[in-house]
Amino acid sequence: MREADFIGQLRALLSAPVRGLDARQKLEIIQRISAEAEAARDGAGVPEASWVPFVTGRRPVDEASYPRLGSSDHAGLILKEGHFNRMYLLFRIEHLDGLSPEQIAGYEVQVTLSLAGPWGADFNDPLPGWTRRVIELRSFERGEGGEPHLVATPMDQAGRRSFVVAIDPGEELFPAVGGAGRDPEAEPGARVSDGDDPFAFGHLFVQQIRAELVLSRGGVPFSASEAIFDVCDARRVGSLYGRVIERVIKADTALQAQRGSLHRLDPAHHPWFPVLHIGSDKAELYTRALVEDIVHKKRHLTDPRWLLRVGLYLEFLTCIGIFEAVRGDLGDLLTPSEREAYESSPHLAPIRAAVNVEAWRSVWKLRHIALAQVGAPRAGAVSAMNLLSKKRATLAFLEVHHEDLKRAIELAGPNEHNAQETWHRVFRDAERAVLRRTAEAFTELGALGPKAEEFVLWHRKGKIRGLRLPQSISGWFGDQDGLYASACTQYRASMNHVASWAKERGLMDYTGEECIPRSVSLLEAFMEGHHVRLAQLQRRDGYAGALDLNAALPRAVETSRDQVVALLRRVPMFEVLSEGEIEVLARSVRPIELGPVERIIVQGRKGSSLFIVAEGSLEVLVRQKDGADVPVATLDEGAVFGEMSLLTGALRSATVRSMDPALVYEIGHHQLAPILEKRPGAIDDLAALMAPRLRATAAASQRHALERRGSLAKRIRAFVLQRRPTGGGAAVAG
Repeated sequence: MREADFIGQLRALLSAPVRGLDARQKLEIIQRISAEAEAARDGAGVPEASWVPFVTGRRPVDEASYPRLGSSDHAGLILKEGHFNRMYLLFRIEHLDGLSPEQIAGYEVQVTLSLAGPWGADFNDPLPGWTRRVIELRSFERGEGGEPHLVATPMDQAGRRSFVVAIDPGEELFPAVGGAGRDPEAEPGARVSDGDDPFAFGHLFVQQIRAELVLSRGGVPFSASEAIFDVCDARRVGSLYGRVIERVIKADTALQAQRGSLHRLDPAHHPWFPVLHIGSDKAELYTRALVEDIVHKKRHLTDPRWLLRVGLYLEFLTCIGIFEAVRGDLGDLLTPSEREAYESSPHLAPIRAAVNVEAWRSVWKLRHIALAQVGAPRAGAVSAMNLLSKKRATLAFLEVHHEDLKRAIELAGPNEHNAQETWHRVFRDAERAVLRRTAEAFTELGALGPKAEEFVLWHRKGKIRGLRLPQSISGWFGDQDGLYASACTQYRASMNHVASWAKERGLMDYTGEECIPRSVSLLEAFMEGHHVRLAQLQRRDGYAGALDLNAALPRAVETSRDQVVALLRRVPMFEVLSEGEIEVLARSVRPIELGPVERIIVQGRKGSSLFIVAEGSLEVLVRQKDGADVPVATLDEGAVFGEMSLLTGALRSATVRSMDPALVYEIGHHQLAPILEKRPGAIDDLAALMAPRLRATAAASQRHALERRGSLAKRIRAFVLQRRPTGGGAAVAG
């Protein structure tokens, strides 16, 4: 930057309007920063506070056992009262080295929280009690039982671990004093139109929260950081789907019963009932996974916020599309205040632009129940032909619903890291819902008899087992997949179509020819007798190993220090470390369990960790110019990958995924840096060891990379020790 540019930008900053600061206060901040820079010892820098960003696959509580490998939450949920519920924001204070205890004692950390609206574009006043709130410095430590807990931590320990801000979303993020859930009207689903509630219908049940972190001294701020995170009212998620069942299906069933001169007709006979009944159960299952991840800090999904957003937007697009489609027959299903918000609120403008009313009107035409008639088998009050009415309506419903899913993905934004693994989980929850709810959704099956019911549910095309059925039944279904298999196959095909569409537009990324291969299907594993694979998939999602749905939380990974040390000793790049240094490093490695066909790193993404295979096998794939993912290597126990990203911050040069369940250990550059700072000569030894590996990696990934040992050492110093190199080497993938 030239001197003229510097002066021009400084003057522009001084003249720019800043919320909460007048001209005198802006000058005070500049003077304080200048004074701090003048007082800082050579090379130490000015003390600085910053939020720790969310990192896919990490949780805040990781900080207790693996310092510097934790990350902030970037999503929170409001639950019913009585649940322990905290979200944690991590922050770090850098450049305190060389300051005296008296100097450090003069610093103060303050946090301001404000609502930013469902899209993060609003600028509201701070929430009550959150205007420059002085934060007591606390950090995570591991208790005797292994559980993380918060302890008071002096600021002079900032170099060792991150500090924590703990927030109860339900109690602290509402403008009204007393927090959420104080309304005597019980369930919030009955008051989704409350205009004073920032988590109501008009805000899509979600708010983005703007968090401002300030480090000050003597009352004058001189370092600041900002973060945005989502908070969703989980009590309302699914309430619009519930309204479709209650006020569309039940109401229309009553109207059709009246037209057919029937006293009563079970809403389960409505052609829309199966897809909504099963779909609601699927949404409940993956919402349970979101609660496990976001509230209880589990790892069903490496990035739960993306699924939270996609699910919310999909519910609004689908349900409002239905409300508008049926309005002429059933009246307005939105309350007056919801109607006003839908038609005029800027928060709902993206939803208004994406709702596909005409498509839902075409599905609404397939709502007619096949009532019992002469010449056709009966299934209670309806004809057995109603099964075909349900099948046609279900297929049409899913087609439009998944078009809405495309729009929901667009609104949620790109997910290049774990969209594939998220899709696997949602698909398996759909399979679970099909198995749990199909018999209830197709009540007509009970009238056909147990043999016919088994055929209709479980039959696989091409596998006739001598089962004799009435001609009327076999004529309808023929030799085709039964309801279980056809529902899961069609749903997998539809989700793969959506994923392919999203990948073409840069909204999703996945490895392989299709996003959801058959190998991740519960039903395929069960029906083909692959019981080991079935148990692996179930355990990955937090269920018991058999095909049942009794929740059993995954076991925590227990690591043996001796085993970790022995594994590290076998890693060639750690040959430069002493026995004591390996012992220190072993105390900070983070174990990560991978399910079948699950990626741990993705080609082209940022990274600053290496991984060591402790159990299982992993596959290395390189994406070619034509988009094909080509396997180039298999990694077995003891193999190391990701070391160039650890040492230089280079982008990942390949994708690595598990072949079957696997256990890997992660080491971040923050764990290695203290060792290399004490013995910088080891960096040259590392560079000598890594140069041949770098050339081999470049050849495998079809990249050109020629790097001298000296320039590689400079890059390692620059990244691991956070020092700028004096000379430049060619940038290469790691």
